[in-house]
Amino acid sequence: MLILRGHTGPVRCLSYSPDGRMLASGSDDKTVRLWRLGSGQEHCTLAGHEDWVRAVAFSPDGKTLASGSWDDTVRLWGLRSGRCKRIKRPQRFEQHGGIWSLAFAPDNTSIAVGHGDGQVSLYWTRNLEKARVQETVHTAPVNAVAFSPNGILLATGSHDRTIRLWSGDWGKGLGRLTLHRDWVRCLAFSPNSQTAASAGDDAIIKINEVGNQRELIRMKGHAASVRQVFFSSDGRMLFSASWDETVRVWDVTAGCQRAAYNWQIGRVHCLALAPDGMTAAAGGHDHSIVIWDVE
Repeated sequence: MLILRGHTGPVRCLSYSPDGRMLASGSDDKTVRLWRLGSGQEHCTLAGHEDWVRAVAFSPDGKTLASGSWDDTVRLWGLRSGRCKRIKRPQRFEQHGGIWSLAFAPDNTSIAVGHGDGQVSLYWTRNLEKARVQETVHTAPVNAVAFSPNGILLATGSHDRTIRLWSGDWGKGLGRLTLHRDWVRCLAFSPNSQTAASAGDDAIIKINEVGNQRELIRMKGHAASVRQVFFSSDGRMLFSASWDETVRVWDVTAGCQRAAYNWQIGRVHCLALAPDGMTAAAGGHDHSIVIWDVE
């Protein structure tokens, strides 16, 4: 187990680089930090946001890092040649209630952004100046956006307790799901894009069949809000992070818990799984990041 320390506020978001060599973290201290996982040392600190950083994501080609903040900006950072620099001026969204979530499309052409006022924006990655699509699709903050691995679907989850499915190119809405009794905090597609997991403040994890939007599995065990879920690379296991201060591992086929971890880092706000599935990282309220080997 490796513990990374450097942030001076709770760690709200994490993302592994596509090659698994680096980890990005965003925090209430308004910074994004990049960590070299081979040495466990901080590579650089990306400063410029004026409020909490709520979302980070590497582009699929690993050349760009996107960060979103409650300061209502999305920033893109270039990572070529081992350098970290801002490559585009920040795109500021006026009166949208902050950036709550973002995700790159698998083909690297688009980036989806979830706003605090319920809007979802879809941008070409080469141009953040004007949205391809910008619609108010929820009535509360959009806390989760996720593309399916095959790029066909985009899912959005909100504090309005609903999940919406869209065609990946935003051709049309494909459904509105009311699966949870409280705020939806996180979404994840399985590797084969056939199922999706969702969770939130009702502390219940649900796995649903994407095609007919049918609930397949319901998993209970967390005692507080579930903030992040991730499927393993083979789709057989699901990892979850919660404000009950634990990370849990679930057997998707059996619908039961296989392991639970409590590293005494306070509320666990975020989780990320390495591309090779060998390690995972969790961000805590005590400002630290825990990286452990996935057994």
